[in-house]
Amino acid sequence: MKAEPSTLIADGPAEDGVARPLVSVIMSNYNGSAYLAAAVLSVLNQSYSTLELIVVDDASSDDSVAVLQILAASDSRLTIIALSNNLGPAGARNRALDAANGDWIAIMDADDVIHPKRIARLLSAASQLNADMIADDLLSFGSANVAGQTLLGKAATKAAKRITAVDLVKSDTASLGLASLGYLKPMIRRDTLRALRYDETLRIGEDFDLYCRLLIGGVTFWVTSEPTYLYRRHSGSVSHRLSVPALENLIAAHDSAATLSKSVRDEGLYAALATRRERLVRTLHYQHLVVAITTRDTLSACRQLLHRPKLVMDLVASLADRLNRRRHAASDRHISEPRTVVLASPEQILSADAPEDAVRVPVEAWSPSNESNRYAIACRLTELAAQGPVHIIAIGLEGLDGLGYVPDWNSARIILTAEEAKAASIPSNAMLEILESRDGNSSVRVQ
Repeated sequence: MKAEPSTLIADGPAEDGVARPLVSVIMSNYNGSAYLAAAVLSVLNQSYSTLELIVVDDASSDDSVAVLQILAASDSRLTIIALSNNLGPAGARNRALDAANGDWIAIMDADDVIHPKRIARLLSAASQLNADMIADDLLSFGSANVAGQTLLGKAATKAAKRITAVDLVKSDTASLGLASLGYLKPMIRRDTLRALRYDETLRIGEDFDLYCRLLIGGVTFWVTSEPTYLYRRHSGSVSHRLSVPALENLIAAHDSAATLSKSVRDEGLYAALATRRERLVRTLHYQHLVVAITTRDTLSACRQLLHRPKLVMDLVASLADRLNRRRHAASDRHISEPRTVVLASPEQILSADAPEDAVRVPVEAWSPSNESNRYAIACRLTELAAQGPVHIIAIGLEGLDGLGYVPDWNSARIILTAEEAKAASIPSNAMLEILESRDGNSSVRVQ
């Protein structure tokens, strides 16, 4: 079984003698204090530690900055940039890009969390694939109806897949959901990105636009199938907010990308861009109808429906989606009884000391060849966490690795030998038990 990738180091020390970070994680935050600490700690607790985290607070009105200041007081790798005026996610991320020092730029949202070994594994994959951009599958959590779903879905292959500009454009529907590859959160080589920045006119679709321009420019983008990026789905997500001005800016950005694509002789890309533009324009027409309905401009609404009868289908589909989300929201309020979940290697899972009704999830040692197994484990664990409170018993390094796919828990008990604990990164809200030997019964508890 292949071992975990070794720790990578930066090219050399900075002028002050401190190691320069190889990876700069950039994060834009706006009024996200409820989830901010979990997101930040999931970065700072990475097994790969030669990194910096730059969080740009986009003029939040909640206590986000105070939360960040508390976290920064105990870890100098966290840099806070507090803006006095709201710029939107594109503008905030551009400020983070300007401040970044790493050779790799890792994009992350302020309400998501990442597996403790995500960055190490992506760096290893990027080196093997000679990638300019590298990402992994997204694993949804946040409510019971989406928990365990991934962006790539069951169609994800065991091997990494190269994403082309055509793949990206074809995946985008300019509608609600999680189908577009523009939702991916890649790491990008700094020398590939250069002076390229986010389009600050965009309040939605800014990631897709940046990736599209990079791919049209010839950047190589690879995606692995292991879902080590945990993507929070909730009603406050910016990606769910469509408006007429936002869509008009999105169409303008699309047209700029289409003009850029003329330098590339690819009929498939031209066709995909034309189809996406049609979808964007139809979505814009629908938003105009929504405005007419919500402002009770009956005459305008009737005229639009007569001129574009297909909007009736869009209206019916939207109403059905709204009813469906309400039903799921009601079901999310039902929380099952707390349960114990045991995570351990296949050899240890049955012998683990746990309640009779415990859910036992075997976790194999990580290797690039068992990503399909990781997919199933990750989906199962996020589903369990969404169904109600969980108490985790994680045994050995395999169990600890499995814990990285659980977005939240009521308690976590990690059982390791002294040798295993030396190289382990233990979450601050978990309890560690050190075994004197794997066969022994005595242990020393460390809070």
